[in-house]
Amino acid sequence: MRISENEYKIMQLLWNETRPLTRAEILKGTEGRNWNPSSVHLILNSMISKGAIRVSNEEVRYGRTYEACFSQNEYVMEVLKEILPEATGNKLLTTVLDVFVNKDGKPSKKVLNDVQKYLDEKNAVKASKKSGK
Repeated sequence: MRISENEYKIMQLLWNETRPLTRAEILKGTEGRNWNPSSVHLILNSMISKGAIRVSNEEVRYGRTYEACFSQNEYVMEVLKEILPEATGNKLLTTVLDVFVNKDGKPSKKVLNDVQKYLDEKNAVKASKKSGK
């Protein structure tokens, strides 16, 4: 599922919050976009129909609150699968890594170091879980 640039801005707000947001909070969080309440209402309804957000079940005193139906990582993965339908599993991973590591046609030492640091951290977490610590 693809979402528009405006919808993505709202998703970023929702992903960065630990709780559902009201339309007023979404408007406040998108300052500088010059959206009026009616525009936000239309965007939110579009996002609900796409299955990107839902009205929260939390009780609120003033109006509806909205929350994301999926995480940012889940969205990125879905977009990658849509862009690279032939790449699955490890092939998708290596394709994406290749794009980042070989920026401008040559390997970036910083990106390689960042990837290695990330992998080392994940391996350390995996090892600690395995040893029961």
